[in-house]
Amino acid sequence: MTDHRATLRHAGFIAVIGPVVIGVLAMAPVLQAQAVDGDHAGHAMDMSGAAELDSHGIVVDFALANGEGRLVTDEDFLGQYVLLGFGFTHCPDVCPLMALNMGRVVRSANRTATGIFVSVDTERDSPAVTQEYVSQFGDTMLGLGGSIDQVNKAAKNFKVSYAVTKTQDTYTVQHTANVFLIAPDGTLAGVFTFATAPDTILESIR
Repeated sequence: MTDHRATLRHAGFIAVIGPVVIGVLAMAPVLQAQAVDGDHAGHAMDMSGAAELDSHGIVVDFALANGEGRLVTDEDFLGQYVLLGFGFTHCPDVCPLMALNMGRVVRSANRTATGIFVSVDTERDSPAVTQEYVSQFGDTMLGLGGSIDQVNKAAKNFKVSYAVTKTQDTYTVQHTANVFLIAPDGTLAGVFTFATAPDTILESIR
């Protein structure tokens, strides 16, 4: 018998549901980033609102693994600016644009800065795979990941929604695609869309 079940993984829960998955991702702007097994891959984007530059209850707190398997926390970056975004390495265009812009910002900043890309695709993206991916966008880019629990906790703290849906024929990842600017004192300094121009972000650093 063919198994038509789909697995939905969302920050905070895991569920096995039917073949059609309908999810509501809470924070605008929302990116529905799809990586489909086979020859077809694409994105459906809802850019109905811009990310507002206030905290929205965001807590700057994460504990994730780097490419060497070492635990890395937000406290390791005190004293420098951090750009942090969530995505996945099989993403065909939106996540590469996010990482490209983050890399340009941290290279151009006149202050010490690091770009951090967190993969929400814990099944396919090990921290080592994520680090190899983001290293294409600059030496100051860091790839982080970890267990489902670790990624869920970080995503909740940053009010990031994501879902991984699997069927017999497809593998789809949906996630919020904001970029978070963290100040040297560890506080949130800004929230930007994934496509925000590097010069715009740099205005908040200089």
